[in-house]
Amino acid sequence: MSEEILTKEQLLQKFANAYEQVIETATDAARRGIVPKEGTWGPRETVAHLAGWEIMSTEWLPHIVAGMVPLDDEEGTRQTVMNDAINAMIVTMIGNQSLETVCNMLRQAYQRNLEQLRKFDDTFYQPGNYMYDRTKDVLDHCQEHIEILAPVRPA
Repeated sequence: MSEEILTKEQLLQKFANAYEQVIETATDAARRGIVPKEGTWGPRETVAHLAGWEIMSTEWLPHIVAGMVPLDDEEGTRQTVMNDAINAMIVTMIGNQSLETVCNMLRQAYQRNLEQLRKFDDTFYQPGNYMYDRTKDVLDHCQEHIEILAPVRPA
C-alpha cells in the first residue's frame, strides 16, 4: 500500500492542525487532572518539548534549504543522547510557567515556522526531500504525543 503524497499546502495545513490538536489534547488532559509520573512528562512538558523543537527548526531549516547537510546523526545513540539533553533543557527552562503560557509558546513557534515553510520553494516538498519528510515526521510525532496524553480506550 502506498502512502498518500501531499501537496505543500496540504502538508502545511496538516502541520498546523497537528499542533492545534496537541494543544487541545494537552489542555483537555490537564483539565482531567493528568499529571506527570516520576520520569515522565505531563501536558505542560509535552507542549514545551514541541515548542522548543519548533523554535530550533525555525533557525536551522533555512540553512538546510541553502544546502547544509541536515543535523541528524547517523549513529542513533549519539542522536538520542543529544535529543534527550535538548529535551531536558527545554523542559527545565519552562520552569513553573502555566500550561496556557506554554501552549501560547507552541502556537507562536509553529506559526512562525509555518510562515517560513510557506516561503520555501515547492520543490522542497517532495517525498524524499528533507523538508517534506521532516514535516511529515512532525505529524507522526504530534500524533504520538496525542496518544500518550489521551489514549484511546476500548468502548
